[in-house]
Amino acid sequence: MRLFFVALMSCLFLTGCAVTVDEPQTSREEYEKSLGTTNVPLPLDDAIYVEQTKREKIVEKLEEFFQLDWLSRKELDAREIHYLALGDSLTRGIGDEYNRYGYTVRLAEKLEQWPAITKVQLDNRGKRGRRSDQLLELLEKGHYDKELAQADLITITMGGNDVMKIVKSDIFSLRKEMFDAERDDFNVRYAKIINAIRERNAEVPLILIGFYNPFSIITDEVTPFESIIFEWNEDIEMLANEDVNACFVPVSDLFETNEDMVYHTDFFHPNAAGYEKMTERIAITMKQCGIEEMSDGLIGFEE
Repeated sequence: MRLFFVALMSCLFLTGCAVTVDEPQTSREEYEKSLGTTNVPLPLDDAIYVEQTKREKIVEKLEEFFQLDWLSRKELDAREIHYLALGDSLTRGIGDEYNRYGYTVRLAEKLEQWPAITKVQLDNRGKRGRRSDQLLELLEKGHYDKELAQADLITITMGGNDVMKIVKSDIFSLRKEMFDAERDDFNVRYAKIINAIRERNAEVPLILIGFYNPFSIITDEVTPFESIIFEWNEDIEMLANEDVNACFVPVSDLFETNEDMVYHTDFFHPNAAGYEKMTERIAITMKQCGIEEMSDGLIGFEE
C-alpha cells in the first residue's frame, strides 16, 4: 500500500496544479468564412481545421452526387430540445484539449443527428470540484428552478469529488470503513437531488452517469478503490432503477487503462478521446434504456 500512496500523492499534486498552454489557432473569422457558416466549434490547430474541412467537402460531394438532402431525414414534427447538464468536472469537460465541454457538446451534436431533433440547446452547469452536498444545496435554494422546468433532458455526473474529499482528509490513514460511512450519506444526498429535480420537472429523462477510478493507471498494486468505486456506482444505478424515467450509464471500464490514450496529461481527467468514448457510451445506453419512450417520442432516434 505504501507504493500506492506515494503514487496517489503525486497524482493529487498534479491535479492541483493549473497549467496553461498557448496553442496556435486559426482565427474564427477565417474558419467561419471558409465554411460559410457561424456558431461552429473553433479548431485549436491546423490539423483539426483540415480534418473538419475535409469531412464537410466529402458530405458536399455525396449530396451533390446522390442529390441528398440531410434535412429530409428529419421527422415532420421534429423539434428543438433543451439539454441541462449538471455535475462536476466531467460535465464541465476539464481535460478536453479541444475546449468543447467534454461529453456534453459531443452528445448535443450526436442528438442533433437523430430524426426527432432539429437542434439541442445545451445549458452546461458543471463545475470543477463540485460534490453532491453542494449540488443539493443549490437545488434546494432554487438555483436552477427555471432551467429544470424547461429541460427536456438532464445528465448528471457526481461522486468523484465526494470520494476525493475523504482521500484528501487523511491520505495516510485511509480505511475502507471511512468510504463506507460516507457512501451512505452520498446515497441519501443523491436521492434528494433526484427528488428535488422531480419536484420541478416530474418526467424529464435523467441520465445518471457513473464515475471511474483514476488511480488504476498509476499503480499495479491492488487497492481498495476498485471495490469502493464499484459499490458507489452500484448505488447510483439502483437510484436510476427506482425512477421510471432515469437511466444509469457505466463508464468505469472506459478508464481502467490508458492504452487508448483516454486520459488528460494530469492522468486524472479524460482527454478529448476519453470524452468521445463517454459520449458513445451515453448515446448507446440512452437507446438501450428506452429514451424514446421516456421522452414520449420527443428524443427519438429511429427513422
